Amino acid sequence: MWGGSISTMLGEEHPTIRAINPRTWIHETDYPDRAFRPSLRAYTRQREELLGILERLPPEGWSRDATFTGAGKPVERTVLSQAQRIAVHERAHLKQVAAIADAMRS
Repeated sequence: MWGGSISTMLGEEHPTIRAINPRTWIHETDYPDRAFRPSLRAYTRQREELLGILERLPPEGWSRDATFTGAGKPVERTVLSQAQRIAVHERAHLKQVAAIADAMRS
């Protein structure tokens, strides 16, 4: 969900991006009702595309920025800070998936 903001930051000059709370987004979509495997494939494809963009990004691309609104006071973020935010957020999910996989193996 947050990966699209990086594409916007790279494609526009200092855009204003409305922040989306992941929990709000889930409740406003049919995401919980979707089948797991197609959702995982879509997620994997999106992450591969994002990583491909970031791997080819020249040094100056990491400093492109945007203003994020909609979650309190507007916040300035760079591509680097947004990529770090995504990585930290997803690290917690990786631990959750590992715990579920371990429980299923037991």
